[in-house]
Amino acid sequence: MATPAQGWGEGAAFPKLKRAAWLAVAAMTMFFLALTFAYLQRHGLNTGWMSARLAEILSADTCLLLASSLALVRGREFLKARRMRATLCWTATAFGFGLAFLAGQAMAWRSLLSANVYVATHPNSAFFYLVTAAHAAHLLLALGLLAWVLSRAWRGRLQPDRPLLMEVTGIVWHCLDITWVYLYLVLLFYR
Repeated sequence: MATPAQGWGEGAAFPKLKRAAWLAVAAMTMFFLALTFAYLQRHGLNTGWMSARLAEILSADTCLLLASSLALVRGREFLKARRMRATLCWTATAFGFGLAFLAGQAMAWRSLLSANVYVATHPNSAFFYLVTAAHAAHLLLALGLLAWVLSRAWRGRLQPDRPLLMEVTGIVWHCLDITWVYLYLVLLFYR
């Protein structure tokens, strides 16, 4: 509950936005859990669709996404320390790693397509296309949030004493990273 000194508008808005971010993350998590449950139920119908090359691409992509999370954490630390140039640098690094992850996903799709593995080829490959497309769509939204953080930092409008935008972006970004690691492990161990 906000005290009269805090003001109702300012103190009450922060928890609501964070709560909304956590609810969105919970919905996203349930979506991906439902997809993987369906995948595991159908697993074994057709195997042999994932190549060693695809596994390498997915491993590199996972490293890129984890590096992006670390860069975003570092950017948040610099924001708290009021070092805005370092905040901008680390946040831009996180954004760049996120874009590189999406490029890696495109490489993974190209690898499957060049091996003549399509959505209709195997139930497992259909799952791969579906889950990576859904994750990429969610990641594009998170990149939009990250771009907003970057634009505010670039213009000097990201305030260290009000890091709500950075915190909400971090919640979404890190949860997408955790979701990807989970999906990567499912794909790797149940291929």
